[in-house]
Amino acid sequence: MEFLTTLIAFAVTIGILVVIHEYGHYWVARKCGVKVLSFSIGFGSTFYKWKRKNDPDQVEWKISALPLGGYVRMLDERDPECLPIKPEDANRTFNSKKAWQRFAIAAAGPVSNLLLAILLYACIFMAGTTDLLPVVKAPVANTPAAAAGIEDGDTIKSIDGTEVKTYSDMRFELIKHAGQTVTLGIESKNGTLREKRLDLGSLKLEEESGDKDSLEEIGLSLKVGQPKIREVIANSAGEKAGLKSGDEIVALAGKNIETMPELVSIIKTYPGKPLEFTVVRNNGETLNILATPEAVKDAQGNEVGRIGAVFGVELPKTTVSYGPLRSLYEGAKKTWDTAVFSLEMLWKMLTGEVSVKNLSGPVTIADYAGQTARLGIEPFISFLALVSISLGILNLLPIPMLDGGHLMYYSVEMIKGKPVSEKFQAVAQRVGIAALCGLTFLALFNDFSRLMS
Repeated sequence: MEFLTTLIAFAVTIGILVVIHEYGHYWVARKCGVKVLSFSIGFGSTFYKWKRKNDPDQVEWKISALPLGGYVRMLDERDPECLPIKPEDANRTFNSKKAWQRFAIAAAGPVSNLLLAILLYACIFMAGTTDLLPVVKAPVANTPAAAAGIEDGDTIKSIDGTEVKTYSDMRFELIKHAGQTVTLGIESKNGTLREKRLDLGSLKLEEESGDKDSLEEIGLSLKVGQPKIREVIANSAGEKAGLKSGDEIVALAGKNIETMPELVSIIKTYPGKPLEFTVVRNNGETLNILATPEAVKDAQGNEVGRIGAVFGVELPKTTVSYGPLRSLYEGAKKTWDTAVFSLEMLWKMLTGEVSVKNLSGPVTIADYAGQTARLGIEPFISFLALVSISLGILNLLPIPMLDGGHLMYYSVEMIKGKPVSEKFQAVAQRVGIAALCGLTFLALFNDFSRLMS
């Protein structure tokens, strides 16, 4: 079932992004008077095709076998299959248009992806998005956060003057400033406002895994509530001992407990042995309860303790929402910030400041598409916006074979007053193909490395 969800989510993601991208090319081409011959979703052999009634150009709309892209084919004198050009279509060829028109047509695809991201983010902001508050716990000793004087329960309000409302905002701003020293605007637990300087020189922009958080390297971690019992299973060791739903676990066997892993780890080491739980009830009463975890076998056949209760923690959450105009502004701002950050990351990969392991391919995209789809509509829409930005930025890179390569040619043509020579374009095309093949190989290698690990 998970595989099917991933497959469907990936198909929807690629389908939407490719349609939007190619429709941008198509729409601007038509507005510039270029005759469009076909609009294909996917490459290779045609899977299904149709034509619209009452369309004087009879554009052929196609779904092709390899659904990892698409194209809009236009009438062009340089295409042997378009020859001979009918006299009535002489002024409707792509190559007959002015350089600025061809520039607009090439730019329309990536721009459409960026506009889609703005609209998707705007929808999220209008509907209201729930996120964690940027409240941090006491930093580990000898970390940059500890040296900066950050305290338990501090709320990060701004980073170098940029307001942060959520934990996600905080992470993004800190990662943007990796390697620098930033000024944090902080609100203490008692409401006192102060500023602290935080050195991010040790913050590494390496790929994160499920059990690794890059912010922990500088001593910042989310402040979460004390572990609580959400539910006590009937006839379990916990129920028999008197543990109740809502009990806050503050200590086990006299040792203070702050995290869920600590709690679970200690219970596992007491199979069939009495264990003292220090709990705080909903009414504020503190109790010491002696319980004997049941001895069970884990997946490896080892004997571990199980108390028979479902535990959880309270997370500091907030809901961020705006009106339509403010949502569009915030959507545009988030899209701009993400696009700039993506370009900075690409540059740092080229200069060796950031590992190329951060580069992802279709396998990782499919995996994340499935994960976000299972989490709900909001995470999936946010993921869709992020990939749309990535697709737009990728296609704007000045690499021949991509839209950005054509934009480079047309820019030179507008400056010099004459087209780039065909000989130069032929050489650049071979270089572009080599570069794209290299990027594709690297992205797929990273994808499969993640799967193997």
